[in-house]
Amino acid sequence: MAFISFIEGPLLWFSFLFFAAGIVTRFIFFSFVIIKSSKPRNPGWSNTLVSFLRLFLPFHMAVIKKPVYAALRYLFHICLFVVPIWLAGHIALWEESRFDWTWGTLSDEWADWMTLLFLFIAAYLFIRRVILSGIRTESKKEDLLLIIITALPFLTGYFYAHGTLDSIAFLGDNIGTIHILSGELMLIMVAFLFCRTRLNREMCTGCAACELSCPTGTLEFRDEGRNRIFSYLLYQCISCGACVNTCPEKAAELRHEIDILRLFRPTSRETIRSVELKECEQCNGLYAPGPLMRKIENVGLKITDDYIQFCPKCRRSNYLERIRVSTR
Repeated sequence: MAFISFIEGPLLWFSFLFFAAGIVTRFIFFSFVIIKSSKPRNPGWSNTLVSFLRLFLPFHMAVIKKPVYAALRYLFHICLFVVPIWLAGHIALWEESRFDWTWGTLSDEWADWMTLLFLFIAAYLFIRRVILSGIRTESKKEDLLLIIITALPFLTGYFYAHGTLDSIAFLGDNIGTIHILSGELMLIMVAFLFCRTRLNREMCTGCAACELSCPTGTLEFRDEGRNRIFSYLLYQCISCGACVNTCPEKAAELRHEIDILRLFRPTSRETIRSVELKECEQCNGLYAPGPLMRKIENVGLKITDDYIQFCPKCRRSNYLERIRVSTR
């Protein structure tokens, strides 16, 4: 009984406070990075304000390219916020607390339907990561665990409200406690949960279209030695989906992931992709990403070797030489 009291009392309040502290800390870091950004695509206070507003409408620039997936993402997150906040049972707990807060409630019917919709989408996202080979190879075990942790409070809450598991001794007697414990776990997890860009290593050609379209300068690339290196600043990302929308290879994705250390490194950039650069066959200069040039060679276009194998400078010199020869 002492353990259950701890879960339903001090641990519950700790989870709420930890969640709130994590959200406030992240917003402060995000504000600092966005305002102090040295390489915004559109500098100025008006565009900085737009970046803040876009933070509350994630993935909006990828809706046209992935309409079904985007719609499911939005429905998933709407249910994720609406059901816990406006559920009558949760509001009753706030009314009984020291804060004595109350607000309008969601009808039981709507709460049930939104919970079931949320669980259906969660199951779809889980199965999608397991079955589709392209997504499975780029997924981590943490991706599946994240979906389970997020769905568990909704699943246990539905069972608790309807008494579905009352016939099973242990679960019937403890489903309420399990529901609270799973909710606390999700609240603590959210403090370390980030939505970030990933570049599929099998599909990305290093063309840098994502870097050129990024409105906040989150994605950058530099040619260093024989490689083109893409770096990413997590706290500068507004999850707008511009990279997803513009990528011609469908290699850019927005994925959620748990990263405890990343919470405390707001200005730290990380390398998310590196591709080798192709060497010009005439001057030996490095001029383009190797994977991109190999794809151009393999698509069957009628491009002469003295064009595709040479850098732009050598192409121009060769072209001018041909003109001089032809006019003699």
